Amino acid sequence: MSRAILIQLARLGDLVQSLPVLTALQSAYPDRPLDLLCPSPLVALGELFPCVDRVFPWNGEQWHELATTKMTDCDQQLARATRYLADSAFPSYALAYNLNNHPRGVLAAHVLGDLVVGPGEHGPLNRTLPAWAGYLRRIAQDRGSNRVHLADAFCGLCQVSPPLHVPYLKAPEVPLPFELELPVNGETSTLIGIVLGAGDSDRRVPLSVWQDLIVACADHIPQCYLLLVGGAGEREAALALEHRLPAKYLNRVVNGCGQTSLPQLVALLHRCQWVVGSDTGPLHLGAMCGARAIGWYFSRARVHETGPYGVGHYVWQHSGAQLRESPDVREINTAGSSFASWPVMETVNLMRDDPVNATADEWDLWTSHRDGWGAYYTRDGIPDEAVLHRKDTWEALAQLANQSILMEVSK
Repeated sequence: MSRAILIQLARLGDLVQSLPVLTALQSAYPDRPLDLLCPSPLVALGELFPCVDRVFPWNGEQWHELATTKMTDCDQQLARATRYLADSAFPSYALAYNLNNHPRGVLAAHVLGDLVVGPGEHGPLNRTLPAWAGYLRRIAQDRGSNRVHLADAFCGLCQVSPPLHVPYLKAPEVPLPFELELPVNGETSTLIGIVLGAGDSDRRVPLSVWQDLIVACADHIPQCYLLLVGGAGEREAALALEHRLPAKYLNRVVNGCGQTSLPQLVALLHRCQWVVGSDTGPLHLGAMCGARAIGWYFSRARVHETGPYGVGHYVWQHSGAQLRESPDVREINTAGSSFASWPVMETVNLMRDDPVNATADEWDLWTSHRDGWGAYYTRDGIPDEAVLHRKDTWEALAQLANQSILMEVSK
């Protein structure tokens, strides 16, 4: 039986947002085994995806070294690359879906698959982008009025429609560190995940703001606990945050930064009712674990492309430089540090199901929904014109894709 592989070599957030396209591909081709190629550190997460047969690691450092080392002996370099592929024990793939418009993704797709869908589908050295990849590039450059979510655009890139239902990860049965097990198991408590870190420094929320949110949650949400989420890089920030908090609030804080594997983090996020953070991987992971997400989006983060996927999530979008078509890089680099206000009490009120205004000083509130064309966000529950035109976008891009296929066949 022919197999297919999906290639996603980007960071945690992009891998999480690839779950809808993996689900859609499995639904469209239920009898075809589907594998996943992702960065080595994320393999443990990929193995939790219910729609994936096998997960293979991409060792980026090793391939970078192969690609950049001065080739005094081409045959030797080729032999090393061949050994890498043989040691990985890749099966034969009739089809490789590539989500990355980057040489490493194109290379992997053509090395592994007989036929490539996505960037590189016109040939490994042909820079012509497929219709959906060209659309994503334009959106990244021009911003504008796009309302097609990135996770749904991945579906278009792979020539399938968004899945009929929002996909979720199942909670793995893994032991938790003892210091995390007891505080998060209270049956009558509300567990709120606080995502401290972000892959880009300009998307990090100041510790003083997290301090204000923790205090507000503890004061206004009965029996709540705050789970600090982050990797090893957030350990110092988490300790500094605990040091800033008055002693009476410390028994409400569960510090999980740098203490969990990815499967353990998924297990913890499954126990959260809410998760709050900027546009970063663990926020999206929390949404895919069933928690309701509240995003604080600023810098280059844009709700319409990368808001938490699903229904009933919220995003506070800062009304600053990132909404202009050509944001000023200098303003991006200082984003978050000079805001006059943050939607702290407004976020607490959302978790309490209290009324909240859709505009709070510098921030606008958006709410997630879903229809046959995927996920979308609205203010005040009213779709704008761009949301209503998503069907036209899908149909126009499908037509361009069909024209491209006809041109390739006629060559």
